Amino acid sequence: MPTVKELMRKDLQEFSAYAAGGMQVKPVPGKEIVKLNANEMQMGPSPRAMKAMADELQRGHLYPMEMVGKLKKKLAEYTGKETDHITVFGGSGAGIQCIAETFIDRDDEVLICSPTYMAYYRLASRFGGKLVEVEADDGVSTDLDKLSAAITDRTKLVVICNPNNPTGTILCPHKLDEFISRLPEHVICIVDEAYIDWVSIPDYPSALKYVEEGKNVIVLRTFSKIYGMAGCRVGYAVANKELTECLGSIANTFSSNRIGLAGAAAALEDEAFKEAAYQNNTQQREYLTKEMEAMGITVVPSQTSFLYFAPHCDTKKCMEILESEGVYIRYFSEEYIRVSIGMPHQNQLFLAALKKALQQLKKECA
Repeated sequence: MPTVKELMRKDLQEFSAYAAGGMQVKPVPGKEIVKLNANEMQMGPSPRAMKAMADELQRGHLYPMEMVGKLKKKLAEYTGKETDHITVFGGSGAGIQCIAETFIDRDDEVLICSPTYMAYYRLASRFGGKLVEVEADDGVSTDLDKLSAAITDRTKLVVICNPNNPTGTILCPHKLDEFISRLPEHVICIVDEAYIDWVSIPDYPSALKYVEEGKNVIVLRTFSKIYGMAGCRVGYAVANKELTECLGSIANTFSSNRIGLAGAAAALEDEAFKEAAYQNNTQQREYLTKEMEAMGITVVPSQTSFLYFAPHCDTKKCMEILESEGVYIRYFSEEYIRVSIGMPHQNQLFLAALKKALQQLKKECA
């Protein structure tokens, strides 16, 4: 007699769910908890977004279709595209899954450059496909030449996070132009721009231009980062009309709740709040990088809301000491860990705890 797990679809029987945000935060007596392990924007949603969501609660008994339409119109204005280029999801994570479900057949290849966002690693096996990884020589960048060389007749999706999570690195626009121009017609490229709003490089281009050119490119965006709405679960994709129509066969207008949709529409109008979030992040990113490098830490140059760094000691022991001080960051490897950029007082608490950890581990540090 089969077990319940054996009744699952075979592709999922060995599948493990993605655990977002790293370790669960636990109270530490006498310590303020500093949660910098999940790239959450610590300013929270904008006042306009919160008011819009509070007002929308009284209509919580109504289905969200009209709110999806309202947000799509605002996103069309914001991105300079038509509404039939836009698909709204309950978070960009739902968008990633929708794309995979729409396009991955058994034995199709999904191509990524490691290290990158952990959710991508599970896309292929979930739908019977095969994950193909390449890695840049420096171990932190996205190597477009290696990605291009790895494309085969079985490649269906190439997934690029730009700026990249967890490393914070960003692509050369000209190299990305060349990569997209070389893509075979049977390959769809996903460019996840969850962190694009944090980029401080003047006039850095978005991959939205490839949509205008009719390329098989899907640009993913989210309200979880600079808009501070991670718990409200609103994301969207921008693609050509053919791709958007395909996504519509899976994307469900009921997957987003009207409360979050109302907040997202209002957040797009609050430019002052977005600018304040951007300025805090940019200034604190520079401050943290400088202070950490002064401690002898190797910090990967970042264009995001987090820093990927090598403390040159036992990273797990380093994190244990941080957690004893109430500071939570994200583990990635024996060499690298990642801290999200918080508000000034949170960053100061993190630096104090990090300094203490390095002092305790100095005998093990290089």
